[in-house]
Amino acid sequence: MLKDIYASVIHPRELVAMLKVKLSSKEQNRHHEPLSKLALQLSDKAFCYASLNKVSRSFALVIQQLPDKLKDPVCLFYLILRALDTLEDDMKFDTEEKLPLLRNFYQYIGDEKWYMKDVGDTHDYRMLLTHYPKIARVFQTLDPAYQDVISDITKKMGNGMADFSVKKVCTLEEYDQYCHYVAGLVGMGLSDLFAVSGYENDALREELRISNSMGLFLQKTNIIRDYHEDLFLGRSFWPAEIWTQYASHFDRFANAPESPDSLACLNHLVLDTLRHIPDCIN
Repeated sequence: MLKDIYASVIHPRELVAMLKVKLSSKEQNRHHEPLSKLALQLSDKAFCYASLNKVSRSFALVIQQLPDKLKDPVCLFYLILRALDTLEDDMKFDTEEKLPLLRNFYQYIGDEKWYMKDVGDTHDYRMLLTHYPKIARVFQTLDPAYQDVISDITKKMGNGMADFSVKKVCTLEEYDQYCHYVAGLVGMGLSDLFAVSGYENDALREELRISNSMGLFLQKTNIIRDYHEDLFLGRSFWPAEIWTQYASHFDRFANAPESPDSLACLNHLVLDTLRHIPDCIN
């Protein structure tokens, strides 16, 4: 350990970064109360960052390392897409009501009169939608260029989610397309926000394949990991083109997780995910 500390001392930039992460971590831990209480206690912006910490601690930590100019746009970008994702993920939410809302959610992202109660599969997600007006008001304060990026990505993602709400992921092509909608677009949106801010060259916005591949890699990793959770919630994102080669029913892998077929299916899915690694490295 002393060796690691010494290595950081002779690289002061690393030491500064470590201190920033440590201080950010302390800042994150300030609000222990549930979001239902924090919504009544905090300002709109403070609520947004408290919400971010509740729904994604790792992402919240990363955002704290961004330049001040980018913190709010990226925070709002994540929370708005998290709200959209909450609408998609709640399997108890009536489909006839869900589909038009997914397609039109981008129209409400800056509407401080819009909110929804009792939608979401965790307390924090439900509170995010219940107190959405606080998010909308902070969104209104962003530079119009940031607002345009967030609105455009939200519209595309919502339409893609709506398409896949009425059909299953069967082929590998559909698997890639679904992951593009729910994660690849996030990478593209972040590239756009960085370019708009001036911290990155505008040419970054043209690197669509690389941004998309990074999103696909992360989303596929999550889909593989979340098999049991999704099965319990009555949903499936593993492509049938792969898993039907190893089982006739999707729940067979849960019943025999260490069988040769289950492990072979898992390896097949992992191998498909690894094809995105070269773009991620670039």
